[in-house]
Amino acid sequence: MELIQLGTAGAEVEDVQGRLADLGMACDDETGVFGETTRAAVRAFQQQRGLPADGIVGPDTWHALVGASYRLGDRMLYVTRPVLQGDDVRDLQRRLNQLGFDAGYEDGLYGLQTFEAVREFQLNVGLNNDGIAGPDTVDLLRRLYRQHQEAPAYAVREREWLRSAPRLSIAGVRIMIDPGHSPELPGFVNPEGIEEQRVTWEIAALLEGRLAALGAHVILARGPATSPTPSERAQHANREDVEAILSIHCNGLASPAAHGAAAYYFGHDGAVSERGRLLAQLAVDKVVEATGTLNCRTHPSTTALLRESRAPAALIEPGFLTHPWEGRRLADPGHQRDVAAALADAVVAFLTGDRTLAGVA
Repeated sequence: MELIQLGTAGAEVEDVQGRLADLGMACDDETGVFGETTRAAVRAFQQQRGLPADGIVGPDTWHALVGASYRLGDRMLYVTRPVLQGDDVRDLQRRLNQLGFDAGYEDGLYGLQTFEAVREFQLNVGLNNDGIAGPDTVDLLRRLYRQHQEAPAYAVREREWLRSAPRLSIAGVRIMIDPGHSPELPGFVNPEGIEEQRVTWEIAALLEGRLAALGAHVILARGPATSPTPSERAQHANREDVEAILSIHCNGLASPAAHGAAAYYFGHDGAVSERGRLLAQLAVDKVVEATGTLNCRTHPSTTALLRESRAPAALIEPGFLTHPWEGRRLADPGHQRDVAAALADAVVAFLTGDRTLAGVA
């Protein structure tokens, strides 16, 4: 889709403004004109939803805006391709999880795990177990829903994985490495004009080599000249049935003073991928240890790759490409090797090391 941003005008802007107004985020700009108050409203919505708050309506923000308009019971929910998504699906997942039916992460995506949880619930309450969340299923869920329960089923499953005995090596493990951005969406540029998509590709290629040398089966989410969307990358990972996903990006801000490494994992409104958080913690700690940059820590996010992938996923930003010094370092082959080595250590530690790290077990 075309980005909807400051200066855009037309019916698509009017649609965005209407959806924001329905969510209590009305703006004072002229109808159909994307001005500063529309941008501020978009940013507020993005912050609320765990999305990068850039004030631009791209695919992730657009899907979140559309999904926010649905309430449980507004429509029939069932398995489709592409998957149905929205706040109604997330409410359904929350209710199922609290009743002990494992619907997976409360990510707002009506995938196969949610479908199976609906079927199991229907079987238990005597409804036709067709996996379709229609009026009868929703009505019973509302009546049986318990607001307070110790932990949803997916959280128990994740904690058991964190406590399980680690494997001895990563030989044969299927891992996806995602070089962020692409030739079509090159991302930030450093002071010398080198694009983020080039930097992430170089680091990813080096990381692939290190992990492959240890016996892992590494899948790259894109090639040097291809431009899959974040959702397509998540679907690729799901088809390949990978056990971990590490996405590599660079950070950037208008302020040239900003620098440091940060990492992200799926998390929103109390729902958290604890395995993703552990991988993110390992990635940022190893990069900081290897490069000496500032530790900007880990943060929850709902970007498409983190939300739509079944495997634990983390997104690492090893530095700010817009920083005068750090931006040049990120484009330096020697520094890229250091980052790749650190990320390889993080992936190996995640799959074979102490999973009680960082208090997430």
